[in-house]
Amino acid sequence: MRKTAQCLQAVVLFFGFFAALHVWASPVPGDELISLAISSRKPVIADFGLGFCRQCKTQAATLKEIRETYGDKVIVRMVNVVKETDLRKRYEVEWIPTLVFIDPKGKVVLKKVGPLGLEEIRGQLSRMGVE
Repeated sequence: MRKTAQCLQAVVLFFGFFAALHVWASPVPGDELISLAISSRKPVIADFGLGFCRQCKTQAATLKEIRETYGDKVIVRMVNVVKETDLRKRYEVEWIPTLVFIDPKGKVVLKKVGPLGLEEIRGQLSRMGVE
């Protein structure tokens, strides 16, 4: 009986170790934005919106300029709130456009509703260490 208990403890310990390792290794299951930031080691700006609203178009134009200015130092990811409802819900996006800034460690450092201007975005990127 004692040997069975020891074997059971060993099995639980073994699988518990690998379960813990799996949780540690994968930042947030299914969260491609955080995974993208961590794997690329770059900040991610997620632009939650739709392509046709006026404010979304304004935000898209500003982010295009950010991409041209910063090149591969930052990743800009457009999130269609109608097609990508899981991401919209995960980040609790209720109004568009909404920008979410994620640092290279996978931490959300800012979530801002409404269009941000070029200088505001540059300032946030500067605070995140992007020059």
